[in-house]
Amino acid sequence: MKVYKKLMNALAAVEKIVLVISTLLILVLTVGNVFSRKVIHRSWSFTEELVVAVFVLITLLAAALSCREGGLVSLTLVTDRLPKKLKKPSVILITVLSIIFSVILFKYGMDKVLTQLANGKRTFVLNWPEWIFWSFVPIGAGCMILHFIEYCLDVCFGNNNDKEDK
Repeated sequence: MKVYKKLMNALAAVEKIVLVISTLLILVLTVGNVFSRKVIHRSWSFTEELVVAVFVLITLLAAALSCREGGLVSLTLVTDRLPKKLKKPSVILITVLSIIFSVILFKYGMDKVLTQLANGKRTFVLNWPEWIFWSFVPIGAGCMILHFIEYCLDVCFGNNNDKEDK
């Protein structure tokens, strides 16, 4: 269990680094495009493609990190009012349903990536392969699945050491 927790901590650290870099990229591209349009009177046409794709990555990785803390796993308004003996079964049920959703998201994301690879479709402005941007969906869904499982194990086995240290 300790090895699993170390791996999940490493994954979370990588996700946080990717989130910081992605957010900075969006900030630079958006501010640069506004500056370019207002001062130079030339728009950076490629920024829309990149910002939209990176925003999808940010959304899914942030959701995955939220899963790690139980933020997406349950509606605490309901689960906090349940008797203590029903907390674990409710977390397990909610986790199973959430994993089912994430697996569906992963499956359809992979189908789209494989379709884009087979078709060789490219983006309009940058002329990059579209599968690169679509790969963010299964990556985010995979991270969500791992963090849903991590949270469920933490609740079921009482491994809340990381949360108590914060």
